Amino acid sequence: MGTEQSRGAPLKPLDDPTPLTGPTIDVGVRIGWLLRMARLTAPERPAHRLGDMVTRLEWQGLRTSTSSLHRVETGAVRDDRVVAAYEEALALAPHSLRASIDIVCRTFPYSPVDRAPVHRVSSPEEMSRLHEPVLAGVAVGGQWREWARAMAQQGNVGLPVQTAMERTTALARELVRVAGTGYFTRYDALATLRRSSWGGVVREAAGAMLADPHVQLVNDVMSAVGEAYDDDTRSWMVDLLGHPRELLVEGAAIGLSVMAEAHAAPGFWAPVLDRVVAHYNAAAPQEGTRWRWLSHVLRLVPADELAVVRGDVLHAPAPVAESLRPAGREALVRACQSHAEEGSAALGLPHQPLLARLLFEVVGEGRSSRSHASALLLGALPGLRRVAVDAVVSIAEDHPDPWLRDRATIRAASLIADYLPPALRRRLRAAGELSTHEMVWLVAAGVHVDDDVLRRAMHAGDWLFGPGGVLNLIGLSGSPVLGELLEEPGWSEEVRGAAAWWTRTGARLVDPLPSPTDC
Repeated sequence: MGTEQSRGAPLKPLDDPTPLTGPTIDVGVRIGWLLRMARLTAPERPAHRLGDMVTRLEWQGLRTSTSSLHRVETGAVRDDRVVAAYEEALALAPHSLRASIDIVCRTFPYSPVDRAPVHRVSSPEEMSRLHEPVLAGVAVGGQWREWARAMAQQGNVGLPVQTAMERTTALARELVRVAGTGYFTRYDALATLRRSSWGGVVREAAGAMLADPHVQLVNDVMSAVGEAYDDDTRSWMVDLLGHPRELLVEGAAIGLSVMAEAHAAPGFWAPVLDRVVAHYNAAAPQEGTRWRWLSHVLRLVPADELAVVRGDVLHAPAPVAESLRPAGREALVRACQSHAEEGSAALGLPHQPLLARLLFEVVGEGRSSRSHASALLLGALPGLRRVAVDAVVSIAEDHPDPWLRDRATIRAASLIADYLPPALRRRLRAAGELSTHEMVWLVAAGVHVDDDVLRRAMHAGDWLFGPGGVLNLIGLSGSPVLGELLEEPGWSEEVRGAAAWWTRTGARLVDPLPSPTDC
């Protein structure tokens, strides 16, 4: 594959020059790199030279130049109009690049500002067009995002509050079960509403969702809620750190992590730090998951603020895994560099050092907001997603640190969408028995898991609940075992309640691929 600009100058590989574990990242170069990768790896219509892309964009009515696109592709300029044109020209899912870029830029408040103003929806006819699929319950991800952006515009009342609540609740329910780029667009839609005058509706919808004693997935919704700051929501999340269900403790920790990254000014933690410490002290080290997530929250607090209450902390936080200590981190960096070299070659490109950086952050970054942002960039393009899955699955299966293998297992599932490495897919399809993490990968890829395998896993009683639990795999896969759990006597109220929640929520959701006439 050629990788030259129209004038023949070789493209210099892009990299993020910031320290690996430093306080900031170079967001501009990351989003520029994503657009370059979109152009060079497009499965249907790749444009190997910038001049080819200029011509293609001019066909669509966007006049530009190789120098202008070079500035966009190196992160010097952020322009939403160009991103939208790339999606169309390269036959990508509508809004998939725009959503991932917007989410990443919102996560880090020092990100470059978009110089393209948001199109203002001002006519009743246009607003009616956007409402139609949402109100009919048939909206796909891009339509949800367009609708949310229009609703968020100042002065666009749009809908009665109760109707907006119903639609926001439906959006949240889709978000927790959707795969692929439809996840990006729905997450961006919910977060956009949260940051608008409709933010209270999103907060109320999330509160109602978490009030269900049998809710099974909350992390993505809580992350979206954390994208806007107010005292009451911060206090609510801190209170949830003491909830008896570990699922809600984890969701609250993730929501606080996003809020702290995007909005924490000096003193952000001061009004709630005594309560955070009290919840932490109440979680004994032997409690496992709860202790680890509360330790994660403590690590979010700046050192000078934490020093004020350090004498009140009754036990040491959960230790950082060996792979995240300096020696282990260096080994993981080298492994990610090796995977990036293989992945770059598979894409027909020279080594992409930024690919290695993003792979490391997906599996080795302790700040959940940063690892999530890196996964969004790697998951936005089919080619990048495939090489990322190859790398993260390899780490999950072969890395010597069991803690890191577990983390990579879950993070691979968030990237898989519709792809598994072919050899792994064949091996798992032929296997008579599957481990839980193997079932996680198959369900994430939309591959049927035999109902008897799921039944045996349920009866074994291992890892029933949680984001990657067997019961959630049954729900996501839409297996008839779900109905059996509701009908057969002997299952606990907790199991039956979870099965009922999945019955109401629905199975794994994937948006249809765009057809040529859509692009």
